[in-house]
Amino acid sequence: MTSLPSTSLRAGRAGFSTALLGLVLLSGCVNTLPDQDLRIRVTPIVAKMPVEFLWKEYQADAREANRKYWGKAVEISGKATQSDTHDTGGPSKSYLLFKQSETFGVRANLLDEDAAAIVKDAAAGQRVHLKCFCAGLNGHVVLKSCVKA
Repeated sequence: MTSLPSTSLRAGRAGFSTALLGLVLLSGCVNTLPDQDLRIRVTPIVAKMPVEFLWKEYQADAREANRKYWGKAVEISGKATQSDTHDTGGPSKSYLLFKQSETFGVRANLLDEDAAAIVKDAAAGQRVHLKCFCAGLNGHVVLKSCVKA
């Protein structure tokens, strides 16, 4: 009967452990952003634009827009067409919507601690300036952790 050398067995276990660790680490690399991320306050912006421009970029080429903006801080401005401050059980209690079509637009999910002041300004019909993390296109262009710019 032939037995495997102990070094081959150890090497096999080490390789398996390394592969398993790699899979665990990769599973943590998902394409999601936190809904309430306080780092937005100190993160430098990569772009400053009206909401219409951000919307048009995503409609023209979502892959290219994601390359430029996904996970990065952007500063947007515009007049909100809808706001909600009700806690519906979603990830963000409050949001502003800047409609760009019949059903979709740019949805700015607000940082909870700043939401009341932002919604108040938006309700008064004022142009709002927000700094947010861009989370890509999901029907709406989704922005997260938005604060006053």
